Amino acid sequence: MKSEAASFGKTLKSKALSKTSILLYATILLFIIFAVSTSGFFTPRNFFTILRSMCIITVLGLGISFVITAGEIDLSIGTLPALCGAILAVLLKNGTNVFLAILAALLVAVVVGTINGVIISQANLPSIIITLATYMICQGFAYIVTNQAPVVVSNEAFLNAFGSNINGFPVIVLWMAGLAVVCYFLMHRTRYGKNLAFTGDNRIAALFAGINVNMTLVTSFIICAIFSFFAGMLGVAQTSNASPTMITSDMMTAIAATLIGGTSLSGGEGNIPGTLIGAFFLMMIANGILILGIDQWILYLINGVIILFTLTIRHYSKNGS
Repeated sequence: MKSEAASFGKTLKSKALSKTSILLYATILLFIIFAVSTSGFFTPRNFFTILRSMCIITVLGLGISFVITAGEIDLSIGTLPALCGAILAVLLKNGTNVFLAILAALLVAVVVGTINGVIISQANLPSIIITLATYMICQGFAYIVTNQAPVVVSNEAFLNAFGSNINGFPVIVLWMAGLAVVCYFLMHRTRYGKNLAFTGDNRIAALFAGINVNMTLVTSFIICAIFSFFAGMLGVAQTSNASPTMITSDMMTAIAATLIGGTSLSGGEGNIPGTLIGAFFLMMIANGILILGIDQWILYLINGVIILFTLTIRHYSKNGS
C-alpha cells in the first residue's frame, strides 16, 4: 500500500504540472491582451499594484489548498483573519510587545483550526456546517474585540516589518512569496503532502495504507487557520488598521484562485504553484477591468464564468467524456 501511495504522488505531480502550464499560458495571453489594449496596464507601478492586491488572496488560497486537498472545506477563512487582525491590532495599540502580540493572535488561529479539525474528524460532521459555525463565531468575537470600530495601528516596528516598501517594492509580496515556498515544500515535497492527497482521494485506502487520517485532517485545518492568521496580520500591516469585516469579501476569491489553479474540489489533488498563478490571474483581470473603466459588477460575472468553465472542463476531462 505504501508503494501505491508513492505512485499516487507521482501521478498527482504530473497532473499538477499540466494544469499549471495551461493556466500559465492563459495568464500570459491575457496579460498581453491587456498590455496592448490599455495604456496604463504595462507599467512597473501597475505590475506592483497587481502583486500587492493578490497577496492576501494568495495567502488565504495557500491555506485553504490544504483543506480542499484533504476533501474538506473551511469557511472560517472568511472571518478568522479579521479576528486575528483585531486581536493583534488591539494588543499593539495597548503597547504589547510586537512578538507577543503576534504570538497571541497566532495561538487563537491554532485553537480555531484545531477545533474545526477535531470536530470534523472525530464527529464525522460536514466541514461546511462546522466551519460556517466558526465563521460566525469568529465574526462575532471580531466585533467584540474591536468594539465595532476600526482599530488604528501605529507601531512602526510592525508596520515596517510587514507593510513597508523596499525601494518601491512591497514587503508584503516578499512575505507572500516566502509563505508560498513553504507551502510548496510541504504540499509537494514531503510525505505529509502525499498523505494529505491520498486521504482526500480515498480515505478508506489511506487508512489501509497506514496513514493517520484523523491527524492528517486536523493538521490541514490548523495549517489553514495559521495562513488565515498571516492574511489577517498582513492585512493589518497593509492598511494600518483592523476592522471586524476586513478580508471577509476575499474568501470566495481565494477559493476561486485555488480551484482554477488546479486544486480539486473533490479532494486528492493540490497545486500550490497553480494557486499562486490563479490569484495573479484573477487580480490581473480585476486590474484590467478597472483600467478599462468597465463596471466592477462585471467582474463577478467574469469570475463566475471562469470557475464554471474551469470545473466543467476538468470534470469532463477527468471522466474521459
